[in-house]
Amino acid sequence: MKKFPKVSLLLNKTSQSVAILSTKLKCFSKTKQFPLGLKKKSLSPRTKRVLLIISSFFLLILTILSVLVAHLYTKIIAIKSLGSELEQTGQTTYLAFKNQNLPAVAEGLTKIDEQLIQIEQLYSQLNLWSFVPFASSYFQDGQHALSAGRSGLEAAKLSINSIAPYADVLGFSGEDSFTGGTAEDRLKLIIETLSKILPEFDAIAVHVNNLNQALSAINPNRYPESFRGQDIKKYVILAQDMGQGAQSALTEFRPVLEQLPSIMGSGGDRKKYLILLQNDNEIRATGGFLTAYATVFVEDGKVTPEKSDDIYELDKKFYAKPPIPKELGRYLTTEKKWNLRDMNISPDFQSAMDLFLENYKKIKGEPQDIDGIIAIDTEFVTNLMKVLGPIDVPGYGTFTSEIDARCDCPQIIYILSEIITRPTPYLRADRKGIIGPLMRALLTKAYTAPKTVWPDLFSTGFGQLAERHIQLYFLDENDQQAAISLDGAGIMRAGDQGDFLAIIDSNLGGAKSNLFTSYEVNNTCQTPVDGKLMKSLEITYKNPRKADNCNLEAGKLCLNSTLNDWSRIYVPKGATLIKAQGYSEEPSTYEENGFTVFDGFFNLEPLGTAKLKLEYEIPYEAEDYQLKVWKQGGVTSYEMMVDVNGGQDKLTIIKDTQYSTPF
Repeated sequence: MKKFPKVSLLLNKTSQSVAILSTKLKCFSKTKQFPLGLKKKSLSPRTKRVLLIISSFFLLILTILSVLVAHLYTKIIAIKSLGSELEQTGQTTYLAFKNQNLPAVAEGLTKIDEQLIQIEQLYSQLNLWSFVPFASSYFQDGQHALSAGRSGLEAAKLSINSIAPYADVLGFSGEDSFTGGTAEDRLKLIIETLSKILPEFDAIAVHVNNLNQALSAINPNRYPESFRGQDIKKYVILAQDMGQGAQSALTEFRPVLEQLPSIMGSGGDRKKYLILLQNDNEIRATGGFLTAYATVFVEDGKVTPEKSDDIYELDKKFYAKPPIPKELGRYLTTEKKWNLRDMNISPDFQSAMDLFLENYKKIKGEPQDIDGIIAIDTEFVTNLMKVLGPIDVPGYGTFTSEIDARCDCPQIIYILSEIITRPTPYLRADRKGIIGPLMRALLTKAYTAPKTVWPDLFSTGFGQLAERHIQLYFLDENDQQAAISLDGAGIMRAGDQGDFLAIIDSNLGGAKSNLFTSYEVNNTCQTPVDGKLMKSLEITYKNPRKADNCNLEAGKLCLNSTLNDWSRIYVPKGATLIKAQGYSEEPSTYEENGFTVFDGFFNLEPLGTAKLKLEYEIPYEAEDYQLKVWKQGGVTSYEMMVDVNGGQDKLTIIKDTQYSTPF
């Protein structure tokens, strides 16, 4: 027992207690001594036997408990030791996955399996504790945790087996099934074989569902917030949230796998997409001013540009122009009719593209067999270059993502602005004709990139999709549902309950001032009263850069001028605006697509600050504070301070964000 001093001490104390009790009982029976003031009374033989049985039973119970505690302690020590080894193996395996070393990952999973079996065997020896009233709940929690670990391991094994055939194209070391042929050949093969993944995908979903059920059976309220400096309850809840999130992600991602071959033009079913370039330096509701467009063919994953042009050239052929909405006409005073380039008026990308495509199809000579629309912005192009490196565009030079001192912005942004927007004393033909050659150069660089770059390309693409620097719109209902499942369709939807906030800005001044404009948000509320939540919202806009010379006669590049902003704030339906400050006039309130909207205008000068302050009340039924923040396309990020009854949390909003906290 030297290895277990606590158990030895417990047994010694138990033995001493039993010995003392036994001695007192013997003395009691022999001398028949009674406490002072009580009469002596002889015990009958029957009473003596009862006392002897009780003392023996008590001794037996103490002995059994001592043995059980010693057994429990030794097993827990052994399980803890194996658990530490398992944790180390898990970290090593995860590091191997990050380093794209598939053989090492497979080896690590095998070792985890062996270690988990050892822990399961040791834990099964503690089954007796499942019958102990106080300890049974904790014992069952341990069983649930082991069951969740087993399900997670099986899901991981299946996942690795699923991607093993695509190791090369995904940049992993391991099987070289795709080493032959070009990147286009690899992409074609991976699309063609996606259907083979679906059965394994379903099996993975079953294991994740089992994992989630096992974790959900654990009651986190049984555990303290922390023990010996380590968080306990927090990590139980975190594990449960991760399990639920994984299950939801798998459910939502399945339609994407099913429809991806169709979207990528697999099996000879070539698709044609309209590509819209949004200039996020001149922000509009969906992410930016529609500055240029192109049509591309996609067949077996290969993208082939068909044509590209300036959006103004498209508008010249658009004769059926409806009257311009009054909100746009407020600052676009030279426009009497509604142009295609200004039709992304709704922040909901699907709604905006419904309107755009309906009118695009009225233009004679433009392709009518469009299968969908893909919108990208300059942030996406810049981040793509950060992965691929400098891009050589024939006739235009070399473009990079490096910061250009002339604007403190990426060089590609400055050069594109030079080519597209700098005023000239002569008529510049096809001033946005660079879009087509730039796209070709980017595609060529991507297809010829080494396999080590492909993982970064994939992760960048998915990241930009989540941040709404890429947005998708498909005419095929199943393809569109896949885009929605991927959260890439730009649809504005409220949360199931609680608070909602979407800040939508539209630059109607024609200047690229959003390149230097940023804002931060304070969102304050208190405990709801009678089903109503009182809120205070403060948005502070800043432009720290001096104004450019935007006089057309000067011929200078105008990247920073007065921001004439059409501001719309989307909040839960039924909200009541109580007070508003910072607008050029009193904002209006109306309902749109299931939301209440606060609609107004303000101006921001270079080197200036503008602040909007709103107080409003929303219907509220949730028990704690729940907030969904919907991020506008084209916006890079902003900081939000959430203050609930004086408790503050700072959020960085780079994509749609869910937040909750007790009142």
